[in-house]
Amino acid sequence: MRTIVRLLFVALLVATVSACYDTGFPTTKELEAKYRRNPAPKQAYRITLSVAEAPGPFAKAEGSIRYEAPNCGYIAEGISGVPMEPSHYLPIKFSKIGENTFAATIHADAMLDEDYLGTGVCRWQLMSVTSSIRATGARTDIEYLVGLSGDELRATKAQTSYFVKDEYPGDDPSERSDLGNADPNWYRPELQGQLFSATLTPVAVTP
Repeated sequence: MRTIVRLLFVALLVATVSACYDTGFPTTKELEAKYRRNPAPKQAYRITLSVAEAPGPFAKAEGSIRYEAPNCGYIAEGISGVPMEPSHYLPIKFSKIGENTFAATIHADAMLDEDYLGTGVCRWQLMSVTSSIRATGARTDIEYLVGLSGDELRATKAQTSYFVKDEYPGDDPSERSDLGNADPNWYRPELQGQLFSATLTPVAVTP
């Protein structure tokens, strides 16, 4: 009897999920190949990544932008998968504009709104911006990270992360990343005088 109840529950769950999501969609990889860039983006932002109290030079800055279309949904890899939303990453091309300062122009509307699933237009939103700096660009360098949420970007709100100097530049072959902390007081008192910071500042650009 319990087995029958379990089977009925599973069948009901599958039916419920199928009613909410069309399970005839292609795979996530196939969908990603369909996503298109907006040929005429207008929502531009200039982002500046700057380092204060640097323990040494930084030669390389990288980053990525995550976009999602929350109004669209599909079942990944068919009915055996889980509910997903279209998502896509674009790289950030930083230029060095100072000793430890980098800048790039990005667009909140870089992805093209289209009917990618056959169920209506998918409307993309910029969800997050992630940036990183390395001392030389070598694999053994620590990757220091600082980022912005989509809301922080649109509000042109800067974000700062603090890191310990004595680990610079790093010598870990496993490509270690350091997220730092937004509050310098989070570190132990004996480390308070050994911190440097990385700040990511967005500014809206008029077309």
